[in-house]
Amino acid sequence: MRRRALLATATAVSTAPLAGCPVPPWGEVPDTVDGAELTLRREHTGEFESDEPNPHDAAVLIRAVDADPPRLTVRGRLLDGSRECYRIELIEATLDADRLLVRLTAEYDPDWDEEACPDVAVAHPYEVIIEFAEAPVPERVEVRHSDETILDERV
Repeated sequence: MRRRALLATATAVSTAPLAGCPVPPWGEVPDTVDGAELTLRREHTGEFESDEPNPHDAAVLIRAVDADPPRLTVRGRLLDGSRECYRIELIEATLDADRLLVRLTAEYDPDWDEEACPDVAVAHPYEVIIEFAEAPVPERVEVRHSDETILDERV
């Protein structure tokens, strides 16, 4: 119980409200996938304009393969979180020479300790940055929101 109270206090101090929900700090969630550094951000750090007519789930691929190290960025939004506090979570990342697969979902925010949020169908922004310091850049990138393929493009 004491640990939960300390965690709730730390979360309350480090988060800002958005549409009635506390959001995780806009920090980065680093990870590695087969020699590539992968960073999840729960925000956009640049412009996000999708070519898709769908106003809900969308993603775009930004290439910087000539950078040092080579880098790919996926900017997107995932529509979810009706009436409860949700946040973007990376649930799978796999890399081979042919394909980079990134799978995200909106999951209930375990740090939310109140009643249901007043937000209805919130589009959660995200950005996934993949740096290929020790791995080759794949031929294509596939992004899924849960099990639905949102983006499948050649690099």
